[in-house]
Amino acid sequence: MTDTPAPDSVPTNAPGLRLDPGAGDPLLALRDIHLPQAVSFWPPAPGWWGLLAIILLAALLAAILEWRRRQTLAYRAMRELEAIAKDTARYQDSRAVGAAAALLVRRILVTRAHSPAAAVLTGDDWQSFLGKGKAGLPDDISRFLAAAPYLPPTAPAARAMERDRLVRALKRWIRGNA
Repeated sequence: MTDTPAPDSVPTNAPGLRLDPGAGDPLLALRDIHLPQAVSFWPPAPGWWGLLAIILLAALLAAILEWRRRQTLAYRAMRELEAIAKDTARYQDSRAVGAAAALLVRRILVTRAHSPAAAVLTGDDWQSFLGKGKAGLPDDISRFLAAAPYLPPTAPAARAMERDRLVRALKRWIRGNA
């Protein structure tokens, strides 16, 4: 027979393998598994930078669109009408609200490019102009708005008009015409 080891046996002179016949358990010589270091929070992966860029662009676009909306005539007119409606010290009754709103409506018409000539209308022509279109004012409100700047504070027509109804109708007119 030859001195060649059996295929199942491990040669004793193999590099890196030290078997100590005096050591009882060879598993005790094994070292624990080394885990990789924890993934750091910073710097983020390129995908997160892209997501951040998209979010910033969307926020910038939203801010620009909101700024442009606030520059529109309808937005500014609506804010002014709301200020008139809320200021009960300065505009105590419907006549005062109607007079201020009539001035606001004329300013809207002067500002709009396609109907500045309508701002100089008076009387029945002014009343019929305010009632035109799908966002036109009801007859009683357009009649009151045409007369409000000229009514004395104690006029019965001023007490008959409801302030809230007047403001609601004017808001609808501004949304449809400004």
